[in-house]
Amino acid sequence: MQLITRKLPCAAVVLVTLVAVAAAACAGTSLAKPTPVEVWRGGDDGLTLRLADAIEDAFRASPDFVLTSGKQPGTLVVTIPTNVRWKQVGTQTQVLYTIEFTSTDNQNLGASTGSCWDGALAECSGHVVQDAKIAGKKMH
Repeated sequence: MQLITRKLPCAAVVLVTLVAVAAAACAGTSLAKPTPVEVWRGGDDGLTLRLADAIEDAFRASPDFVLTSGKQPGTLVVTIPTNVRWKQVGTQTQVLYTIEFTSTDNQNLGASTGSCWDGALAECSGHVVQDAKIAGKKMH
């Protein structure tokens, strides 16, 4: 079997590139390199640990981020500074959180606050990832 190759005119190469970019945009994906991210926590109670795990899982699932360690330059640092707050509402526990976003050189990039039920921490972590996308853009 013989491989046949030929040069495409410059306009065709540009068109193919534009189609690929448009397809990625329509699919909701990014051609950009994922932002390195580290999740830190100041609190150590069970609810804070569970939220930190859910946030890490959400970052792992996101094509926009890659979990790292070692505080490398260009890394977004996502910190749960204290134990999360909570309140009992009937038979459910509502989790109230504040997350801080910084760069590795301690540049303040914003915060994320919100709440969710303790049985639905993925809702909180999804919100954190969306806010992290905004914070990550401030680093560049």
